[in-house]
Amino acid sequence: MEILRWSKIAPKAAFHAARHTRTRTQLPHYHGHDFAEVFWIDAGRGVHRINGAAVPLQAGNMILMRPSDCHGIESDTKEGLKLTNIAFPREAFDDLGARYFPGRAFWQSGKYPAMHQVEPGQLRRLNHWADDLSQAPRERLYLDRFLLNVLTELTLEQGDAAPEESPDWLIEACRAIQKRENFSGGVERFLHLCGRSREHAARSVRRHLGTTPTDYVNRIRIAYAQRQLEMGDQTILDIALDCGLENLSHFYSLFRTQTGVTPRAYRLSHHRPL
Repeated sequence: MEILRWSKIAPKAAFHAARHTRTRTQLPHYHGHDFAEVFWIDAGRGVHRINGAAVPLQAGNMILMRPSDCHGIESDTKEGLKLTNIAFPREAFDDLGARYFPGRAFWQSGKYPAMHQVEPGQLRRLNHWADDLSQAPRERLYLDRFLLNVLTELTLEQGDAAPEESPDWLIEACRAIQKRENFSGGVERFLHLCGRSREHAARSVRRHLGTTPTDYVNRIRIAYAQRQLEMGDQTILDIALDCGLENLSHFYSLFRTQTGVTPRAYRLSHHRPL
């Protein structure tokens, strides 16, 4: 198996950016490398041969490859598999992990690299950031800006995420319920996103998240309300309605239970214009 070396690819550059299409007739180039990369699928379907496994690929998949991973990509559609790839040296990978993830696994620990399914709007943002990066000087400053944009997007998306060992359907439902258009729909929307019976979903949530579906959704709602109270001067009633809670007394009760104070007291102690 070939090992790709950064010293041979772009020895004087802080990153390498490329967008290309793999056709169905191209055999996967299975290889290792001494650098990290982020790639995502813009269109098409295929297979990711990664660390000895075969993982299906589809539009919107984003994979965070570590320097230790070995992989190859193949297309299974006539139109080909269109992907965007940003590669960068191990030093940048290690520095980012030490600065923002001290004491924790950076990117992802385990046998396989992290794979995320991004929404169409997120995919557009990724490609916008990649286009900006491709036009920038090959310097570390511009790589860091790109990577911080990506990691911030994923961190906001994950929010109160399910553990890695959870079923895929629960991980996806927990990711989706972080969005206001979903958590404002309450527990019924969460159960719909789970795509399982109420009983099955409730058992799995309790097992993997240690709570009930209702309490999980309300926890996300109140965390959103806290951020709104800290950030601006939107009325408490409007914040409650944004959370999908039309009963203001119920909103106050949930907020006090989670934070120990009323929404007004929280705002007074946290919203301080400078």
